[in-house]
Amino acid sequence: MTSLGRGIFVPVPTFFKANEDLDLVAFDQHIQYLANTGIAGIVVLGSMGEAVNLSEEERGLVITQAYQSIKKYNHTLKLIAGTSAQSARTTISYTKQAAQHGAQFTLILPPSFYRGAVDEEAILNFFRTVADNSPLPVVIYNYPGVCQGLDLSVKVLTQLSKHHNIIGVKGTDGNVGKMANLVQKTDPGEVTLLAGSADFFLPELVIGVVGLIPGAGNVLPGLCVQVQSLYEQGNAKEAGELQLKLVEADDALCRWFGIAGTKSYIQSRLGYGGGICRNPLRLASEENATSIAAVVDEVWKLEQALYSK
Repeated sequence: MTSLGRGIFVPVPTFFKANEDLDLVAFDQHIQYLANTGIAGIVVLGSMGEAVNLSEEERGLVITQAYQSIKKYNHTLKLIAGTSAQSARTTISYTKQAAQHGAQFTLILPPSFYRGAVDEEAILNFFRTVADNSPLPVVIYNYPGVCQGLDLSVKVLTQLSKHHNIIGVKGTDGNVGKMANLVQKTDPGEVTLLAGSADFFLPELVIGVVGLIPGAGNVLPGLCVQVQSLYEQGNAKEAGELQLKLVEADDALCRWFGIAGTKSYIQSRLGYGGGICRNPLRLASEENATSIAAVVDEVWKLEQALYSK
């Protein structure tokens, strides 16, 4: 068991007012909603958190608010902060800032702006340099969709997992076979392997992952927790039935219209946040929001039923 442990770590959005200033009140409300749903932690400043659209000062404010909200609503939750940047130097700087503001772990994408120059040796050097200088344990974030298709190989991830300060991998590549290979080549006592999306969570639990960082967890945290609980209790059939219910809801919330889709549903069903993203991301249209609700509402009722028992 690593220091990160197992469970659901929800990657929260950064909320904005109509003028695109930070809305830390809505952010606090959202952590209050999530805090006692059975999740293991909160992730701030990831792709869901629009980290690339925030200033350094705003990054500090978001992490501080998350830390304070966690202390207020459930002090046992772990706090992971995304500190990705395009150079090792800036990534280290962001990571030190995150530690100063209360983060316990860091989640880091590989650099990809200079894609042609980023070969395996560059990736190894980048993550080892960052890990050597990071005050926080590092979780590698493999997400080709936001990295110009850069997909870290099992060979590279296995080598990096041997670093004492690299303690996890989040796989948002959707490649279950690749994750199965990684499970066999890493020590579960040293490296936490996490699925990167709710739609393939159960298959990855079956092959050995121990947790999940799901965008859909912002709306359906308890159901994500339940998939893992059912599976670990030996109720594979029930876990499978629930997993099937989550697949299209996850697509609707996270892929049809991106972050704006998740925010629009939070606004309509939880009543805060306004659905606002930062330009160039746009507010979900009324038509788009309606199409999301048509799919997600049925699963949302199951989520609500968890808390009425």
